[in-house]
Amino acid sequence: MCARVSRKRYVVLGIGIAVVVLGGAFSWGGEQEPLPLSSWPRRRAILLDPPTSRPNTVVELVLSTESLGKPYRHINPDGSDLRFSGPDGKSHLSYWVANWDPAGRSTVHVRVPGPGVGRIHLHYGNPRVKSLSDGASVFEFFDDFNDCLWTKHPGNPVLTRTAPWEACVICEPSVLHEDGLFKMWYMGCATGIGYNAALGYATSADGLAWTKHAGNPILREPKEAVIRTTVLKHRGIYYLFGSNHQWTKETGVINRWTSKDGLHWGEKTTVLRPTQPWEGHFHNVGVIVDEQGTWRMLYTTDGPFGYAWSQDGLHWTKHKDPVITGFYGGDPYLAKIGRRYYAWHSREHQGHLRIYCSQSTDMVHWECPDSRPQIGYTQPWERGIGRSEIRWDRHLSDAELLEHGGKVWMYYQGAQCPLGVAVFEGTLAQLAARLDHPPLSKFSPSHYGCVEDHELKLSDNPSDAEPLHTRTARFADQEGYVVECRVRCYAGYQELPARVEPPDGWATPTRSVGAKSFRPAVLMRYADNNNFARFRLEDNNTTYYEERIGGVWSKPAAIGANGICDEGWHTWKIVVRGADNHLFLDGKHVGHHPSSQALVHRADLGIGVSVRNTFVSFDDVRVAKGDWSHRKLQLGPEEHTAPASH
Repeated sequence: MCARVSRKRYVVLGIGIAVVVLGGAFSWGGEQEPLPLSSWPRRRAILLDPPTSRPNTVVELVLSTESLGKPYRHINPDGSDLRFSGPDGKSHLSYWVANWDPAGRSTVHVRVPGPGVGRIHLHYGNPRVKSLSDGASVFEFFDDFNDCLWTKHPGNPVLTRTAPWEACVICEPSVLHEDGLFKMWYMGCATGIGYNAALGYATSADGLAWTKHAGNPILREPKEAVIRTTVLKHRGIYYLFGSNHQWTKETGVINRWTSKDGLHWGEKTTVLRPTQPWEGHFHNVGVIVDEQGTWRMLYTTDGPFGYAWSQDGLHWTKHKDPVITGFYGGDPYLAKIGRRYYAWHSREHQGHLRIYCSQSTDMVHWECPDSRPQIGYTQPWERGIGRSEIRWDRHLSDAELLEHGGKVWMYYQGAQCPLGVAVFEGTLAQLAARLDHPPLSKFSPSHYGCVEDHELKLSDNPSDAEPLHTRTARFADQEGYVVECRVRCYAGYQELPARVEPPDGWATPTRSVGAKSFRPAVLMRYADNNNFARFRLEDNNTTYYEERIGGVWSKPAAIGANGICDEGWHTWKIVVRGADNHLFLDGKHVGHHPSSQALVHRADLGIGVSVRNTFVSFDDVRVAKGDWSHRKLQLGPEEHTAPASH
């Protein structure tokens, strides 16, 4: 039915038919008017017993080989020809395919607009049509996270420390693709403080498996650091820009080197010094040459970002004021795409650095098109788990983008040492266009949670008190509603006090170590960050109900064993009726618990998710208003209507 189905493991909800009674007006969510159902040569009646009692009812159908054959007879293998109609057999009904298996059981949700409907129709047998499966037209709230930007390489990290000169840190990648090779320049240093940072070089045939140059480091300054580096190529010459400030008392400067082959560097020139009271220490720099031949630089200090421009790359003019302020960040990758400038950079929130994107039309006035991070903590190595580079577990930075082979490659560093890669399927121009409609736009802005590989991934403990929650969808408990989603816990961790201080004297109060942990939570009654209720799984196989009222946590109430503390996909269903909340996991009723009066009789409730000490994927989050009830399904015999003519 959809390409994403083949990439996910789906859990069948059960056999039969389930009905959710909805409120609101019916609307068709397809991109174009559907073809008349007379174009479908086969159909079957579906009898609902009892009929729908209210307008806009979501009917859950479970199709099986028992009635449709194995595989399903006369139905396209991918299910693209499925259509549903009302009692008249002519009016299209919106539907969403939750999972598709023509050799087993498939789950489809259909929205029936009218009350008192006891018969709908399944249409099939048209081989020349595309699927119109659309969850947004079925549910009151729906997000399948298929609008992802980046997919991280599952084999990350792709470059790690292997030599004494890079024993403390490797980061700051610059990547070009030339002569059939990916070429990477990166910074490494033996200790955190001093002047030992130097430039390394590596090559790769596929952008994933890298071979370091035998002569590394290829550039070292005996009395200065070569750090915070960036490399670009202009008119056949390689240019290297970098700071000499390696966490010392000096403010640092920005130097420039040139090379004809990318290996032998000379003509060192200082091109930028601190001159403004807001500049402080010089850190990172991003440089491009635009189509008019103007060199443009975005550089970072102890907080604000500065802007400078040049006609020759040597003599630079600074803008008098900082151009990006309001947070600590750095490591900018600068690009001009169309008429806009884009900077992928790190940004700090609660002691953690994540990768964000800002944009500008003039290099002076910048805005963040999406206040959410593009790259967050979704792979354990990024927190230092299982690696010796564990002293810095709060760094995701050093984004470097490269367009090649119809893809955009982003190289970045995690835990301040290894380098990973993520891929966007498309061009830089397509990526820029997508930034106008980023993932998670249905959720309130949050520094936690990233859509990656068509899943929402979350691993941030602060989401306990700042859950990721829906932006506009609000529901009334008196009317009742149902929350469903799929959840997978794929790794766990603990944060413990550091036992050993780093040898260079840097203070490291906490660090992350691997641990088995399954602690996801789904919020079914969310009013604000100080008032919400949720069901939470614990790795002791216990399921808890708990509330946060007025910013104070209630004592967790155990409601039953969950039996799903593993790394597989599982389906959560929460039924909210008045004060009561029922939890079903994989179709099995786990237990229920009433909410306190502070969260009852409200019409402004939303939903959300949170985690603790766990890497969790969420998928197919959806809400339907009304009660959830099971009804009998009777599938009528196959009827021949007309040959497919379209």
